[in-house]
Amino acid sequence: MKYNKQIPKGIYCYDKNGLCPYWDDFEHMEEQNSGYCHLLGRGDWEAEWFGLLWDLVKECGLNKYDEEDCE
Repeated sequence: MKYNKQIPKGIYCYDKNGLCPYWDDFEHMEEQNSGYCHLLGRGDWEAEWFGLLWDLVKECGLNKYDEEDCE
């Protein structure tokens, strides 16, 4: 997947290299419903899905494990 290199390593939507380019904060939503992932095409406010994007917790699962964590 070509976008894999853009996804931060670890469980969050950011790492030492910066914020994921697919993450967004919809400020017009209440705080715990404001996260959105353009890669997944879904946001925290969707009733059938409980997301933690608002808190920058990664929901895509890509690059979830950093090699440094496994050593």
